[in-house]
Amino acid sequence: MKTYVIRCFILFAVLLSGCATYKTSTLQRSIWEDTSAILGNIHGQTQCLSLQQIQDVLISNSSKLITFRANVGITFTTPDTKGPIRCSGTMLYQSPKSVRVVASKFATTLFDMVSDGNKFWLYIPLENTVYTGTCSAFHKIEAEGIRIFPGDIASLFNYKEILEGKPTLEIWPAYWLIHVLEMEKKDVNLKGNLLLDRVNAEVFRCELFNTDDSVRLQAVFANYTTYNECRIPQRIDVRWPACNASMGIAFSNIAVNKTLDPKVFMFTIPKGAQAITLD
Repeated sequence: MKTYVIRCFILFAVLLSGCATYKTSTLQRSIWEDTSAILGNIHGQTQCLSLQQIQDVLISNSSKLITFRANVGITFTTPDTKGPIRCSGTMLYQSPKSVRVVASKFATTLFDMVSDGNKFWLYIPLENTVYTGTCSAFHKIEAEGIRIFPGDIASLFNYKEILEGKPTLEIWPAYWLIHVLEMEKKDVNLKGNLLLDRVNAEVFRCELFNTDDSVRLQAVFANYTTYNECRIPQRIDVRWPACNASMGIAFSNIAVNKTLDPKVFMFTIPKGAQAITLD
């Protein structure tokens, strides 16, 4: 039983650092497959903007967000769990790529994850183990057969990096669809898709792709609210198809562009903890 619980905790921590997705259930279909369910809650006059104007709005809005701190309620589902697992914690973000997430359940810390955009540290107190590696590629925890991609969470707060490439625009009655292409010397790869409503020009869906054009991550953003001149979604749902897992994050007590102690993004391996470097 203890081993099973620890495995669940590891799975949960991995999801927050960027694992991969799950098969859509009937209840999730309205989120992942039916954009009208998302757009139905957005009311107002649709805008007519050019691709350049849309990019300028996205980059301008992203650049306003320097720091972010919030309490989070997290729900995740994986093939190894009989149902959704829920816990709470704190998430901190600093532009452009620094993230820290600490999560707990029943006053017990499940994990502490820090990522600076180049390297990540994932501490599992119940195992007294720290997993570490680079953020630029998938990693696999051999004992669990789990693949992780720590850079994904930070990318959901910064669209500037996603837009670095060659964007093209599709115009639909209620939304814009931006395809971002990566132009290599011999190949053209799909890097990502951004769907924005035409009323507020806010992203309500994001898709990121691997170099072989397979989907690495999908995310849905809902209930935008203004905090210190920044528009912040109060909920993000994420899924990673390769890992057959999903995660929902609900934000509360949000603080935007408040000074954060730089030390919160510096990780020190606890004394006596086992450190495992993932290739």
